[in-house]
Amino acid sequence: MLRFELGRILYHIEIGTHTFMNMENVGARPIRKVQRKSSTGELHQIWDAISYWTSDSMRQQPTQERIHSFLKARYGITEVESVNAMLMRCLDDQLLLRETKQGTRGKLLGKMVEIHTIPTSLQKSDGWDWYCAICHDVGIVTGCVSCHRVYHNDCLPDQYKSDNLKCPTCTEIEDELSSKNHNLENLNKCIGFVCERVKLFVPENLLLRKVPVGLFQKSVSYQDFEVEPYREVLIFYEQMSVGKMARKAQNREYKTLAEFVADANTLFHNVQVFHHGNNQFPAPTLKPMQRTLMHDADELKNCLQCFLYSNEQPENWYCLPCDPPHTLVYAKQKGYCYWPAKVIKKNEEGRKVKYDVRFFGPPYERALIEEAFIKPITTPVSSLSLKRTAKLNSALDELENHMNQLNMSKSTVPVAPKNSVVDNATASPPKKRLKTAKQQEKVPKPAAPKKEVAVAVPVVEQLAEEPAVVDAKEEEEKTEPELPVEADMPPELDANRNSVTSSDSRKVVMEESSEDAVSSSNATNGEVSNANAECLEQLRQKHAVEVAKMQQAHAEEIKKLKEEHRLQAEVMKEQHRVAIEETKAKIWCCQCFGEAILYCCWQTAYCSKECQHRHWMSDHKLKCRRSR
Repeated sequence: MLRFELGRILYHIEIGTHTFMNMENVGARPIRKVQRKSSTGELHQIWDAISYWTSDSMRQQPTQERIHSFLKARYGITEVESVNAMLMRCLDDQLLLRETKQGTRGKLLGKMVEIHTIPTSLQKSDGWDWYCAICHDVGIVTGCVSCHRVYHNDCLPDQYKSDNLKCPTCTEIEDELSSKNHNLENLNKCIGFVCERVKLFVPENLLLRKVPVGLFQKSVSYQDFEVEPYREVLIFYEQMSVGKMARKAQNREYKTLAEFVADANTLFHNVQVFHHGNNQFPAPTLKPMQRTLMHDADELKNCLQCFLYSNEQPENWYCLPCDPPHTLVYAKQKGYCYWPAKVIKKNEEGRKVKYDVRFFGPPYERALIEEAFIKPITTPVSSLSLKRTAKLNSALDELENHMNQLNMSKSTVPVAPKNSVVDNATASPPKKRLKTAKQQEKVPKPAAPKKEVAVAVPVVEQLAEEPAVVDAKEEEEKTEPELPVEADMPPELDANRNSVTSSDSRKVVMEESSEDAVSSSNATNGEVSNANAECLEQLRQKHAVEVAKMQQAHAEEIKKLKEEHRLQAEVMKEQHRVAIEETKAKIWCCQCFGEAILYCCWQTAYCSKECQHRHWMSDHKLKCRRSR
């Protein structure tokens, strides 16, 4: 007991230099302080000792001597001063309680002894974490003025070192709140996809501890142990898990992406604090999880909509435009030709500039391409010397679809004002007139003499060249005046009248001849269509007869094959039965399991004298039933 008190006094003298720094201003919230003195490795060792002595199998009081014997046997801690210092640090952190009780068993029966117990909860908290958020260790830390995170002064970057510390996490959250306005529904939906993906390869409990088994034994083996609930309560300031992050995303509690990254870092911080100093720490499990979460967070920073489309995968999801849209380029990877792609991010590493691109066409691969192998999308395809393949054609089709959707999203549909000059009644005739002209152009030309056709074509052209819009007043002005009667016509215009009537008669004759030609061509077309229909019907009947014959032949062939298969199966069954009977009738060697020819005693036979000698020398001479 005297040695224990002496160790306590020396310990307080050792840490007395830190006591003044714990409180800069009395009655005010401290900025720099020693949050905890005991590491989690020491805590686990002390708690393991107390749990061992108070278990149902031992039922002993955890005194200092028994705790020391446990640590010496399981963890190899032999020095009493080291054990005393560990106990002092745990007591100062209020992670152990010391009580004086009367002994109940053994040599301590009836004596007053000091025992150590584990508290089930913390008495109070000052609003800050106990471990550095970067190195996850104890010591003199500086607390953030906006959150619960603390940092060592050596762990912080230079730009964050100040009396009123605002940590990098809070700074990033505030910058993102002020600069970006994400769609909260899409953001939380993407975070839910990330959590579901991480759950596929992360174990349910990241806090399983591997501890040595076999107390007071020379051989040491490790075994997984479930974590008691009090350990999480006493070690973690904020408990976090993948399921909790998924529930927050489902309830749309994340306002920015930086909040999700902060929760992920809290999860990694808790796991590393819990296993700090343990060589059996499950690092191979945590590192892939951390890598996946950080990679997906970077992808969400690059483009939220691309990540959402790639997980939901609607129809033609890669052709859907993002807001803001990506830069489109032709990128060339080594061993491939130029390929259409979207620029996801531009990486500048010193003088080298590389583009992080994602190519069109399945499987939508990513690559880092140097600036020399990037060409703008306006480059003519003919100058790229592309080798047209099915995959390249598919990628170019997707590029065209994407550009069309971009143009549709950028263009606005014009809406005419109420007092618009455009009238439906005046705007519709041009469409009808043009339509009739096109229909007349598509009419098949009649088989008429060349002269008549040469005269008829300009009529269609003249009709198509007439003005489309005609005002009602202009129609009244352009109406043909009434011709004078023949008796009123002067004699000098009589010749002109005769010429006009002759030209009119010629036009009528040509129009009648063209109509006759059209009717004759229609008649011939009708006869041809009837003949084609009769021929098609004959071919259909012939095809139906041939199909019926092939189906009948196929059914007969199947029936024949089934019968042959049945006969072969019966023959094989008979051969198999005979082979089984012959095998049962044989006797096998007890040494090499070959066919036996030499018999010794009951159910004992050999294939040769060598096997008999070996079997006899092994153990058969003691078990042989043959009468001697």
